[in-house]
Amino acid sequence: MDQLGNAGDPEPDLAAEAFARLEMRISEMDGRIALMTRALEHIAIEKQGIVIPDYTPTLTKMNSYLVELAAQAQKMAKAPALQMTPENMVDRIDQVARQAREADRVNIEQARMLLNDARANQMRAIGHLRTRREQIWHMAYSAMGAIVAVMLLWLLYPGWAASIGPQSWLWPERVARRTMGEPTLWDAGIRLMRTADPKVWKAIVRDVDLARANRAAIDDCLQKTAKAEKPTRCVIFVEPETS
Repeated sequence: MDQLGNAGDPEPDLAAEAFARLEMRISEMDGRIALMTRALEHIAIEKQGIVIPDYTPTLTKMNSYLVELAAQAQKMAKAPALQMTPENMVDRIDQVARQAREADRVNIEQARMLLNDARANQMRAIGHLRTRREQIWHMAYSAMGAIVAVMLLWLLYPGWAASIGPQSWLWPERVARRTMGEPTLWDAGIRLMRTADPKVWKAIVRDVDLARANRAAIDDCLQKTAKAEKPTRCVIFVEPETS
């Protein structure tokens, strides 16, 4: 009986130990739950103190940027370069190549025409070489004949050549001065007047000397006449004439 009783004693101890361990675990869980509760309370308090900013202006700007970006993307999508398919690109390249070949063909045709014209001009120049020499000789003979004719006219009528030029060139006067051997046209004119009529030339010289001697009196008389606007009497001095 005692052995059986001793054998049954450890069972209550095991149960007590199990309950004790369970109680300890429950206590630990209670502590953890308490810690979690306090942490959640702190988080709730901190969350209440957080100020959430107003993102409405930022979102409005972002929306406007997105609208503008969408419009630009739509324009880019409508661009001919993006709408071009491989077949269209091949056609475009072929068209540009045909235009380039056409321009080259026109340039080559123009160059060929210029070459033909140059060759034709060269052949004409070679063909007219002898006739050109004959023309040069003919022109030389004609020039020599004209020179001889002018020389004969000069001998027969010396003033003919001088009279064909404009009057402003003074060819007749210059020919006369050169013929008389005078240095200037003035000297030649004096010689002609003195030779043509000595008395008239002498009167001209006398009048010039008289005007030169009374230059001041004549100038004063002219001023008085201009102011009075009528004829005015003037006094001049006349020196005796010397032979």
